[in-house]
Amino acid sequence: MKASKAQSIISLITCFFLILAVTICKENKFRNILPDNENETEQQSGNTGILRQADDGIQIVSTRQITKDVNGYGGNVPLEIYMKDNRIIKVVALENSETPSYFAKVRNSGLLRQWDNLSPEEALNKEVDGISGATESSAAIIQSVQKAMEYAKEHSLEETNSSFSFDWLLFLGLLAGIAVCTLIITYFSKQPKPQTMRYVLNFFNLALVIVVTALSIQPKNNQVINKEEPIMTQDNKPSVLESIHARTSIRSYLPKEVEEEKVEQLLRAAMAAPTATNKQPWAFIVIKEKEILSELGTTLPYAKMAKEAPLAIVVCGDLSKAISGAGSDYWVQDASAATENLLLAAQGLELGAVWTGVYPIKERVKEVQKILHLPEHIIPLNVIPIGYPAENPLPKDKWKPENVHYERWTEGK
Repeated sequence: MKASKAQSIISLITCFFLILAVTICKENKFRNILPDNENETEQQSGNTGILRQADDGIQIVSTRQITKDVNGYGGNVPLEIYMKDNRIIKVVALENSETPSYFAKVRNSGLLRQWDNLSPEEALNKEVDGISGATESSAAIIQSVQKAMEYAKEHSLEETNSSFSFDWLLFLGLLAGIAVCTLIITYFSKQPKPQTMRYVLNFFNLALVIVVTALSIQPKNNQVINKEEPIMTQDNKPSVLESIHARTSIRSYLPKEVEEEKVEQLLRAAMAAPTATNKQPWAFIVIKEKEILSELGTTLPYAKMAKEAPLAIVVCGDLSKAISGAGSDYWVQDASAATENLLLAAQGLELGAVWTGVYPIKERVKEVQKILHLPEHIIPLNVIPIGYPAENPLPKDKWKPENVHYERWTEGK
């Protein structure tokens, strides 16, 4: 009988220390099982999910709620900012609706690493430029980081934590349960049938081991997840509007040839332009020879970048195909529309290009005709150097509402 009582006491002590170890070492895991008063407080104060802390001391700022008014091209670009010791560890872009191929430029540019190892104050003072080709997306990210750091400065994580840990309340509750069970076991031990007590004790010990084990393997509520690239919800093709707003003049190129497939895509896009009475009065000269590119860059004052470009396309008007009579100059409009199509296609193909003018400067027209051996009825409108960009200038915002008039031209409004 004494051995049985000793076994009972040892079993109870073992369960006690097992629960104590799990409670101390696995804090936060019980919060997935029972309600958390801290979370209820956060919901009432409107701070749910903005600032939280993981077991390893990493603080995580989520921008979902504080940057609802900050949008990229396709919508909001939510972020999670990981911090430790008041320093940013990394910035992670979450699922968003930006165009994947353009948002990839953000990741590849290293924009998300611009704030690594900075304090909130340093992050707010740091000037970060947007990324050409993903201007609206990168601008949204920059604004979101700034708002998150402003929030982090104003709200310390300690403010969201209760002064008394709920895990310890759970521990005390389990301890009280052990005490109750001990009384029950003691009661049964005084009964004529001690065998029943041993059955109860064994069942109790088994139940405790199962419960504690189940609690110990619960996933951590605030576990830091290694987030990779954001998941996109649109297809991989950039939209026409995005190409229009992202396009900018590129004057520096990588020493990389432009594939023949892409050259044909550029020309097909150019020839898809609108044309008066479908005359299609255009012609295109594709130039890859370094000698010719160098000669064009030397002769034309604003086409010096052609010397280093792997490719140039000269857009020309073919007067033999132009409308006769009063509409003869429509070839300029048609060839200009073809040029704009070509520039937008280059943007969509992740190429850089720049429009350098030739026509109507007579001296330039004659020089280009001479270099390219053009007949008199082929008039060069422009020279377009093309290549893979070696620079990322920001597109200019040219939107000016004052340039828009409705119904009639009106002054003084």
